Amino acid sequence: MDFSESSELELVKSQIDRFIEREVQPLEEEYDQFLGDRGVENRLNENGYLVDEYLAVRDQIRKRSAGAGFLTMHMPESVGGGGMPLLEYLIILEHVNNRHPDGFHEMLLETLLTPALLPMHADDNLREQYFEPMMNAETTVTIGMSEPGHGSDITHLDTTAEKNGSEWVIDGTKCWITNSTFADAIIVFARTDGDDGDARGISAFVVTDENLGWTRGKAQRPMGDEDAGRIAFNHFEDCRVPEEQMVGTHGRGLVDIAMGSVGYFRLSIPARAVGRSNWMFNECVDYAESRKTFGKPIGERQFVKGMLAEMRTDIEQVRWLYRHAAWKFDRDEGDRWEQSAAKLRGAQLWNDVADNAVQIHGGAGYVRSLPFEGEYRNARVTRIYDGTDEIQKLTIADAFLDL
Repeated sequence: MDFSESSELELVKSQIDRFIEREVQPLEEEYDQFLGDRGVENRLNENGYLVDEYLAVRDQIRKRSAGAGFLTMHMPESVGGGGMPLLEYLIILEHVNNRHPDGFHEMLLETLLTPALLPMHADDNLREQYFEPMMNAETTVTIGMSEPGHGSDITHLDTTAEKNGSEWVIDGTKCWITNSTFADAIIVFARTDGDDGDARGISAFVVTDENLGWTRGKAQRPMGDEDAGRIAFNHFEDCRVPEEQMVGTHGRGLVDIAMGSVGYFRLSIPARAVGRSNWMFNECVDYAESRKTFGKPIGERQFVKGMLAEMRTDIEQVRWLYRHAAWKFDRDEGDRWEQSAAKLRGAQLWNDVADNAVQIHGGAGYVRSLPFEGEYRNARVTRIYDGTDEIQKLTIADAFLDL
């Protein structure tokens, strides 16, 4: 087992650094009204949606990233992607996040990894019409899975799709759908047959604005501002889509598409957590060396040393947890419990390091002139989405219990 980074991977990291310096940082300087402690308010309109000017910056970065081969480097070669193994992509994701969080740099990579697997399940027509534009950053595709009444229990869906001639009629509501306020298409998972609780009998459909009956609700303002303007409830009432817009096999949308991508997305969380936490840790070290109280640097205080020691240890623990799980994933030996363990500890890491960063910086860490209070709020959602802490623990325990 060798997790050392190849010279090819180091080259990609260097290329991404140059891309950020040349393509992203000038846009951060030009559109600095979207950054800083007033950035979120400037990004949102009266409905809580992202303003067109900000979305144009996002589109510009993503198109340049697609042109450079970064946006799709994790997608399979069979559908036109770069075919990069998951482990290498997660190392890239960690690297990009190991910098000041207040910027546009994360736009150049795909952190919602489920759409990356969609082209594999689509026929040539769907791929050409919907997913190739997504890969070229010409459109945005999101996933409609979560529902108000079920949360993590994705086998119980109130959203249904009934066949009517050559069309499917979709009715239901999806919630907490990231990017749905501006997405060009949403992949809706709906029960087409079978009983509640069955993984089979759930199908996936491409829905666009051309399919009447899809309405987007008011944007949900989250505790953390990282996703502000991106999340909304989505409603489907007598929404008719042709048979050709079903993705994959009838009744196997959950089994083949959603469940097949669970490990992919869950492992992206600890990779991002390690990157963000490593940046915060280094900031804390610098502050502990320079900030003096009672005539001494606070780094000489035992309690500050203790926090730094815990942070460094936890960062390394999560780094090896996610890399080992991704290494096994790439070898088709992945265990769901190991992915859940990495996600569980990664989410806890992000929360703990942000908390300690606020504490070490004291009053300065609590105000918005520094990024730590924002990271404290942003981190909290990682213990909820894509399976709560409690779901991860159930997955881990069930792997060993013979009940």
